[in-house]
Amino acid sequence: MGLGLGIDAGGTATRWRLADMAGQCVAKGSVAPLTGHLFSSAAEERARQIVLDMAQAVLEVGKPLGIIAGITGLTRDTPAEATMRAMFAETFELPPDRVFVAEDMWIAYLSYFALGEGILVYSGTGSIGYYLSEDKQVMRVGGRGNLIDDGGSGFWIAREALKAILRTEEESPGAGWTSTLGTCLARALGGTDWNIVRSFVYGGDRGKIGSLARAVGEAASADDATALHILREAGEELARLANALIKRLGPRPVALVGGSARLHPIVASAFRKGLVAPVEFIATDLDAALTAARLAATLNRA
Repeated sequence: MGLGLGIDAGGTATRWRLADMAGQCVAKGSVAPLTGHLFSSAAEERARQIVLDMAQAVLEVGKPLGIIAGITGLTRDTPAEATMRAMFAETFELPPDRVFVAEDMWIAYLSYFALGEGILVYSGTGSIGYYLSEDKQVMRVGGRGNLIDDGGSGFWIAREALKAILRTEEESPGAGWTSTLGTCLARALGGTDWNIVRSFVYGGDRGKIGSLARAVGEAASADDATALHILREAGEELARLANALIKRLGPRPVALVGGSARLHPIVASAFRKGLVAPVEFIATDLDAALTAARLAATLNRA
């Protein structure tokens, strides 16, 4: 049976799917976050271990004859792309031409649109607006990382929530952490002491910090005013990405995707209200890893 392996590597997890040539998912799982930021030997070694962990689980089911991987932080036609392709080919004992590696947004876009058809706005740990033309040229806005922007992302939401709670604590000690948002954050952090908060934030990576956005969504569902305000602003930030591409490309269908866009309905509502043009709005969740796996299965026919 010919199998294709699809990989969707984001900031919080690397999801994989194994599909047969009929497009049916025969196995799935996840491993640690995999990134294309291979800027050191230590980062490269960590990536290799993650790929090995994935291979161990995948090969228990069957050997894929083709692999398509979308990896966050990866840029095509760079040394990192070649390194990742070689890593997958070596680990799964495949010829390099049976392995296709691209940035994660490439795969996500093709899950929703044909080439050149629409605009994708993604909000996970980070955020980006993305367009893939008919001749496979990429146009992106945002996606510059948490140190510069990533407005509306899980990291951004978590940072804004922590900032709001800590500033409230400074002005009225006890008022921040006892609020609904503060309680939800404290539960996720493991406490309220500054040493605990500092260790969580500065001792982890952006994915770990971004995971706190779920606590903000929880607080918003309990009608916490601060959490709702932050998520409304997140939707407006994400709409800005869509509007930048609409301005350059003209009106096109827009898909808002990613886990941080699903934290609370107010995110999508604010996003939709913030769009500058009346366009088709898509808010359904599709499985990018499964899309990649189905495409990978077609490599077997080459």
